[in-house]
Amino acid sequence: MGKVYAYIRVSDIAKQDSFAQRKVIEDYAKENNLSSIEWLEHHISGSKSCRDERGIISLLDVLNIDDIVLVSDIARLGRDDIHSVINTITTITTKGASLYLCYSNTKIKPEDKNDLAKIFIAIGDAYAAVRFSEERSQKAKAAIVRRKSQGLHVGRKHGQVVKSKLDEHTSFILNHLDLGTRKSDILKLLLSKDVSVSRAQLYRWISKTRTVFVD
Repeated sequence: MGKVYAYIRVSDIAKQDSFAQRKVIEDYAKENNLSSIEWLEHHISGSKSCRDERGIISLLDVLNIDDIVLVSDIARLGRDDIHSVINTITTITTKGASLYLCYSNTKIKPEDKNDLAKIFIAIGDAYAAVRFSEERSQKAKAAIVRRKSQGLHVGRKHGQVVKSKLDEHTSFILNHLDLGTRKSDILKLLLSKDVSVSRAQLYRWISKTRTVFVD
């Protein structure tokens, strides 16, 4: 295997956004036994139409056969210019490298470069995963606003003890559910994080948590 590059692009200097992308990539790399990662981070607006302005060219220039490019999600390659995204993917695969979209668990490899159907399906799945995440975030924010307008408490009360060990892994679990990961596989992933719960406990937690976000 060649080198493994992790590409992070943030729309401003907000460290939290950068941290979120890095965490997604680090978790994915750990689960897939990818190490010795070279990180490339660019604090530039994704609305830029030129790939060079987004810093992606500096990554493409150093790629070689068997290299792997990790990005948290396809939006890091650009949100508004699909042609630029396709050109970037084409350049990566033409150089014999692979693109791994960590959030949607999508892999586009050199042998896929002429399979347009597979590439477009992969791109569609990746954008869908991002959309699901954004919609869940919007629902959560709307639920908070609604509870505040009703005079109800938002968040944990002061001194309240966490009732479930799964609460600390809410985003991880819900994201995998959005991606269609089987609950049995989620249990295995949790176990790899030293979080041991029964199938029944996970099912009850999911039912309760989804009610909070959707109702």
